[in-house]
Amino acid sequence: MNSPERKIQTSVTNFLYCGDNYLFLERDPSKEIDGGKINGVGGKVEPGEDYLSAAIRETAEETGLKVTPGDMKLAGVIRLEGGYAKDWVMCFFKIRVPTMEIPSGLIVPDGKLLWIPSDQVLSGQYEVVDDLKLCFKDIILGTYQFFISATMDEELKVKNHSTQRIRIN
Repeated sequence: MNSPERKIQTSVTNFLYCGDNYLFLERDPSKEIDGGKINGVGGKVEPGEDYLSAAIRETAEETGLKVTPGDMKLAGVIRLEGGYAKDWVMCFFKIRVPTMEIPSGLIVPDGKLLWIPSDQVLSGQYEVVDDLKLCFKDIILGTYQFFISATMDEELKVKNHSTQRIRIN
């Protein structure tokens, strides 16, 4: 018997960086999805919008920073199945910014923004969303674009995944 087809949510996750520091959103613990966990800034792709435009818009909305395509690199794409109410297809971008000043301030509606040195992100000091464990090293290094398909369990942990990488010249 076939399981019912699940709806797909498209989104962008942006990893702004200045030097070796990366900007993360620590979601308010009261939030239903990923409460208390850190992730890059981003959000849903709106109807009729492409991923690049969504990444630029979400960066401006969440931080007040104006970025251009010249500041950005596509880091990779992840498809998450299960766990959440919808399956997700997410484009991850690495975005260079000239300063760690955040025009909108560090307290935002979904939580607070934190600059974290890259070597501390996966150290266990912070609770990261589980899919970030699969790709953050690739985001930092910037040597490969990643393409990941992962299955999540009810606790939003990755059960299994496959990863393909393409070297960036």
